[in-house]
Amino acid sequence: MSTNWGNYKDYHGAARHFPGSSPSTHVQDPRLTLLESLIPGLFRAKTCLDIGCNAGLISVQLAIDFDATSVTGVDIDPKLISQAEHHLAIRSSRVRPATPESQKVVDYFPISAVLQHGYRFEPDSPDSSPALSNWPCVRFVSADWVVSANPATSGPYDVILALSVIKWIHLEHLDEGLVSFFRKCSASLVAATGSKPLCYVRGITAPDKGVP
Repeated sequence: MSTNWGNYKDYHGAARHFPGSSPSTHVQDPRLTLLESLIPGLFRAKTCLDIGCNAGLISVQLAIDFDATSVTGVDIDPKLISQAEHHLAIRSSRVRPATPESQKVVDYFPISAVLQHGYRFEPDSPDSSPALSNWPCVRFVSADWVVSANPATSGPYDVILALSVIKWIHLEHLDEGLVSFFRKCSASLVAATGSKPLCYVRGITAPDKGVP
């Protein structure tokens, strides 16, 4: 399933926010670093939902760079979900897992080593905390989250991200769908103080002005 709105490759990630040549995919998205600076520990040891995850850059960064306990990325386009799973396998394989003597090291192994020797799947370690497990707890689901009843994306979640996606939800589902979306976000949050839905609404740029 796909949609007429918002199905763009490389829609997320640092490449959209830095001029010139695209930075590597491991470069942290500035929106995440800003949120973390404003609310320290926002993602650490939290269950997160990334709505409109695209090719998974944000979802994977939440788990690997910001130590979220678990992350669910959902996107309406199955092709983008396939790219997200591939990206997760590459970035996870580059991590040197934590040991009793040392912490994990992100992006320790070069991409060339992963491409030469293959992906590295680490077994679950019952002795490590969920946020620092050897293999990031990330899963990707292809669905239109606004109307989906898939239990794999039903939560509850500590943090819900909807970055650069509200406009596309509005175009696809109109005013009623947008209201339903925010109601569903509220219902999907953990019933505790501090749970947050986080949206990013950018200004209208020239190509957008012709869109009703």
